[in-house]
Amino acid sequence: MTTDNSEWAAIAWAPYSRRSEMFARELGGPLHCIHHLRFQSPPHAPVKYVMQALSTLRRLFADRPRAVHVQNPPFVCGLTVALYCWLTRSCYVVEHHSAAFGAIWDWARPFQKLVVRRAVANIVTDGHWEDVVRSWGGRRAPAHALVMHDAFLDLPEGKPFAVGPGRNIAFAGTFADDEPLNAVLDAARLVPDVRFYVTGETAKAPRALVAQAPPNVTFTGFLDVNGEYLGLLRGVDAAMVLTTRDHTLQLAGCEAIAVGTPLITSDWPYLRELFSTAAVYVAPTAESIRDGVVEAMQRLPDLRHEAFEVRRMQRSRWQSQMAQLRALVETAIGPMQPRDAPCAVEQTPDDRASTEVLT
Repeated sequence: MTTDNSEWAAIAWAPYSRRSEMFARELGGPLHCIHHLRFQSPPHAPVKYVMQALSTLRRLFADRPRAVHVQNPPFVCGLTVALYCWLTRSCYVVEHHSAAFGAIWDWARPFQKLVVRRAVANIVTDGHWEDVVRSWGGRRAPAHALVMHDAFLDLPEGKPFAVGPGRNIAFAGTFADDEPLNAVLDAARLVPDVRFYVTGETAKAPRALVAQAPPNVTFTGFLDVNGEYLGLLRGVDAAMVLTTRDHTLQLAGCEAIAVGTPLITSDWPYLRELFSTAAVYVAPTAESIRDGVVEAMQRLPDLRHEAFEVRRMQRSRWQSQMAQLRALVETAIGPMQPRDAPCAVEQTPDDRASTEVLT
């Protein structure tokens, strides 16, 4: 294990986290992706959380960062970082995915509130979650929430992904419950001249769904998030990222805008605020998705231009939000030394990155 003398460090209990890497790059510290056993496997959780907590503490005490960015869920990761910061008089900021507020974590709410109240800042993706976090504060221990959307940073070129002739769309997903994949496949039947590339581990998809997909749908299987996945996003005419849950930041949608690819996404007020004029918005029905595909294909030049403008606007907003975050940290522990070195991403040897749709 090598040591790092950065003032900042970022911790994510996942094989890879694009958003955590984004914060690490902006803050000038390394990202440590600490992960053992199977990812997102509840039966393994009790053992893996102990293993990951010990690995996290070893890493932090070796590097001794003064400030730590930590991803939630799982809340145990935040508890571990909070322990390190309490012992070393350091500070931490928690970046909450919307999944952290799901009913599955209700039993852990007292622990989550403890982590939230001790954090210098709690990063959330919209005003709804900001209100939730602030409601978790107490009279003596208020909870500070800071809304931060996405930085739309420059992404690697990736590895080329060969797409077919004609019009092509990438449906970026992970076969999660909130993805209306049935409606997408039905929509594909209505536009047979457009080819759809569905990302994600095909083993996680219902077999009947895959077997009944129309001939213009290709299931890509696992794609390296910094390799063929980015090549696919750059190679298609448009990207499609859909969710049936409100208040969900779609990282894949942000990645599409970052590489200048037109976006088709769900018609939620939050997503309209985030992507503005750079996307076509649809309901989770076959007819609405079909109409969105037709509209996107007709407006490709305009959408590419809007993607550039929206990215520029969001970058400006992000810089202002980052200034607020740095000010909060420096108020807590004093001035931080600037660092211009690139972010280093450290992963455990047996892990591989996967496409991430932030939930």
